[in-house]
Amino acid sequence: MFGGLFKRKEHELQIERLQTRINELEYENKSLAERLSKQTVRAKKAVSEKQETDLALKKAENKIEAIERERKNPIQKEQSAAEPSGKKTITLTNARTSDLMFQIGSVRSRNEDLLTAYLRPDETISDLDELERTIDLDETVKYAMAKIKSPTGMVLFYDMKRMARDSLILSPPFPIRETNWKLDYSFDTRQVQELLDFYRSICVVVAHAGETFIVVSDREAVIDYKTVRSSVKEKHTKGGMSQRRFERLRDEDIRHHGEKARGAFEVLVGGYTNELKLVVASGELSLIKETFYKRVEKV
Repeated sequence: MFGGLFKRKEHELQIERLQTRINELEYENKSLAERLSKQTVRAKKAVSEKQETDLALKKAENKIEAIERERKNPIQKEQSAAEPSGKKTITLTNARTSDLMFQIGSVRSRNEDLLTAYLRPDETISDLDELERTIDLDETVKYAMAKIKSPTGMVLFYDMKRMARDSLILSPPFPIRETNWKLDYSFDTRQVQELLDFYRSICVVVAHAGETFIVVSDREAVIDYKTVRSSVKEKHTKGGMSQRRFERLRDEDIRHHGEKARGAFEVLVGGYTNELKLVVASGELSLIKETFYKRVEKV
């Protein structure tokens, strides 16, 4: 009788120990599952951050390549052709631009029948009333000039007798300063050449909250550049106090980024103050005004 009682007690103790062990294992399993979940989240976040970093790096590399292409191609030439296709668009390197200006400037005529016309941005050939009354421009040339959207203006070289060459319409890399036109024994390339000679080195700023790109370039290639990155919160969509608080934090992030970008800008352009003639800025207008506007005026 007592032997059976002891065995029952022993079995009950074993059951209790086993139940305790089961509870411990369930707790450990739950703890491990939570740790695994957190590690999985961290791993996904790390992969996402790496992808974002790689994308930002690729964007910066693309910007450098784009600026190099733009600086190596300072003038876009639109040439009216006799073929039914109408016109050809040719992008010129700096060396070819200089050659073209020399060739155009060397053309001579026995009569005053070589027309040169300079138009500032947002001006058209119809704004030159006296030219409209005096010169009978070919309709294809008028059409081509009307179709071109150039933020820097246009230059027209036009042979009235169509003997020297086809008409040339140039979109210069920097804004035309003075609108004028004239008929002469030769074409007037002065303004184009002055633009090329004056703006030998420029600074380009592409400003965005969280990432700003600053580059110094001459007419041949990129000289120096700096990419400034900061952690800026994405725009918040929720309403109420949380949104206002979030927006304040985001504004602080943007101001912090602006301070970093301004410091990098001053350091970068500080070594090129004597060479720089122009700073071109694009991106977020409010960030540009707050961060660069006053500093750019002094460059």
